[in-house]
Amino acid sequence: MNPLPPPAHPYQFRALGLIKGSLKSIPKTYAQATLVASDGAEYPATPGRAELLGPFEHCIKSGHTYWYYVQPQPRSGGALGLSIIRILALPEEEQDPEWEEEPFLPAPEDTEEGFNIRGIVEPHDGFVEVTVRRKPQGTKQFAPLQLRLEGFLPGAVAGEFWDLLAEREGNKLLLVDGTRLLTAVA
Repeated sequence: MNPLPPPAHPYQFRALGLIKGSLKSIPKTYAQATLVASDGAEYPATPGRAELLGPFEHCIKSGHTYWYYVQPQPRSGGALGLSIIRILALPEEEQDPEWEEEPFLPAPEDTEEGFNIRGIVEPHDGFVEVTVRRKPQGTKQFAPLQLRLEGFLPGAVAGEFWDLLAEREGNKLLLVDGTRLLTAVA
């Protein structure tokens, strides 16, 4: 999955994805939108950082297609919400020459959709629950993120730390591949 950056260190927890799509507004809301993926699937989306409010609004108003770095945020009712943490323009050769100049860096030509989930696994019959610990920001602590990946993880034991690749299908994340990094994480 290019161009997801490599982890900062070998045992970094993370839940990071890359989706191509456009944002459409949700009436009477602020800093909320619907991300319409290139396949037509729709996801509730919010900017993941305060400094993305302006670019987030630009994406809504322009209606253009962009690449979005996202963090999955499970919502009530099983919806897959997305927190947008970075925006890339389409590669230069895919951009419409009629559009005004884009305020974002272009994505590489070989960009692909997908998710990288790194965390502590708990295998079940037909799915894997992954706990992704989140780094505190100053004095603010965050509860671990709990993600459900549909599929099987052969040989996995509860409490192990895995690096997982997933794809989205509707409101589900489907397990594609995984690598065990540590056994029996406390």
